[in-house]
Amino acid sequence: MLLLRESHCGLSRSSEYHFVIEGNRLVHISQYAVSKRKVFRDMIEYVIDLSKLRGKEVVEVISSNSGIFCWLDMYPAEDLALEFNQRRVERKPLSFINNYELAHLTYSEKMFLQGDWREYYIPMVESLRGLITKLKSLNQEFPYVVLTNLMQCQIESGVNYPLSFLIPYSESVRRKSLEVLTKEIHQLWIIARMLVELAEHNRLKSLNLSFTQSSYSAIATFRCKDSDCSMWYEFDMNPHTMCEGMLWYSRSSEALREFYSHVEAVLRRKGLGRAPLRPDIVVLEGGARCNELVNGFRVRMIVECKNWDYTYWAKDVDSQVIPYKEIFQPDVMVLASLKKVPEYVREYLGRYEIVVVDEVYPGGRGMDELLRLIMQL
Repeated sequence: MLLLRESHCGLSRSSEYHFVIEGNRLVHISQYAVSKRKVFRDMIEYVIDLSKLRGKEVVEVISSNSGIFCWLDMYPAEDLALEFNQRRVERKPLSFINNYELAHLTYSEKMFLQGDWREYYIPMVESLRGLITKLKSLNQEFPYVVLTNLMQCQIESGVNYPLSFLIPYSESVRRKSLEVLTKEIHQLWIIARMLVELAEHNRLKSLNLSFTQSSYSAIATFRCKDSDCSMWYEFDMNPHTMCEGMLWYSRSSEALREFYSHVEAVLRRKGLGRAPLRPDIVVLEGGARCNELVNGFRVRMIVECKNWDYTYWAKDVDSQVIPYKEIFQPDVMVLASLKKVPEYVREYLGRYEIVVVDEVYPGGRGMDELLRLIMQL
């Protein structure tokens, strides 16, 4: 018998998952365990009868505190009894899993793969790969793109699955990871399409392609019709996190005091306990760096992205979308939805002068409409 331990921390912290190749399927090692127990918090210990794995091969998926590795290790199952440096390891690209089914997926997850993932997200990832290459070519001085580890690996690895589905031990954990991943794919595809459109019309001035939250600088600057503008990804006005907390130390700024007083007034009027202060995509007049924001800012446009069915984010309409409009007072407020939005929701948001653009995906009619709006600024 073999004692095998796995750390179960999703894909964003140090973890390892062992899969056994069974024909055209990858089966998690837990299916071969005689028994299992939790050693502590996220560590699971399996008792494995190695005789059941004779002649089979193991595929190991690994992540660290920096995120998932964009490769995997394959070795004979009997080598599980050896120290890692003694195993007959063959390193494979992560796309190796495209050859197999993931046996731990539920029926609904398989339907998602055959439906939304194939129809919307694979084309978005493929399009995004090309858009990023084009944007890097426009940024000769600093031709680099900073993405989250999960997003970078999804784009670069060529894996046909959402990487979230490599988490074998919990459907709910896979779901939470998938929500983050698909939202990020949709957001980045939209902003990349906007930037390329601006570049093709010779309006793009500079790029700083760091797609991280609470960034110190805008993603890009470009020419609006009557001024210079800046575009921000995950624009964060939470004072303790924006610009690594810089604004928290700038509360003496009269402009910021006025902004947060306005936020409190909106919260009281709307009966909200928490202020939504991080729209997905924001265009400012000027304001290319955080130190400019302490003097106040004008929001030219907000694009809030929704990539699931309306029923999934219906609660956000009154607690997030409309408050964004009232807190930031943008010249143009857009809700960009991958899926169709019910007409009554469109009409309701229209009362607050919020434009609903749906079918925003590769080949969908919505992206052209969204591009027209950004070009009108």
